[in-house]
Amino acid sequence: MDNQKSNDGNARNVGNEGSGSSMGKDLSRDSNGGIGRSTGATPGASAEISKGASELHQSIDKAADAAPAMADRLATSAHAGVDKVQGALANASNSMGEKSKQLSEAYKNFAETGRGYVRSSPATSVLVALAAGFTLSKILGRRR
Repeated sequence: MDNQKSNDGNARNVGNEGSGSSMGKDLSRDSNGGIGRSTGATPGASAEISKGASELHQSIDKAADAAPAMADRLATSAHAGVDKVQGALANASNSMGEKSKQLSEAYKNFAETGRGYVRSSPATSVLVALAAGFTLSKILGRRR
């Protein structure tokens, strides 16, 4: 960058030609591949810009062609995940239904056994009920 002047640290040089600031300036590649200031449009620059734009268009087209395939893979993975979760929920629901039936059967058996015990020995059942009621009243009904 031979045509740049050094900035002594003075703020008055900011934005001036040669101050090192490239804001608002035209930049182009010099013969060494570095970026320098352009002094005007050159015929080779427009061909280079067209070539760069063409390469960018090709890159965009490649990305666009790859995007549907990637989207299809993502959609397939998402559908497989949803199906897996649905299967797990269905199994859990069936299992809960079976456990509910088992619990209902156990409750019915316990209730029948209790009724049979009360019918066979009513006095003992009343004493056990009184003791349970007294204990619960002491535990739950504490007054200060």
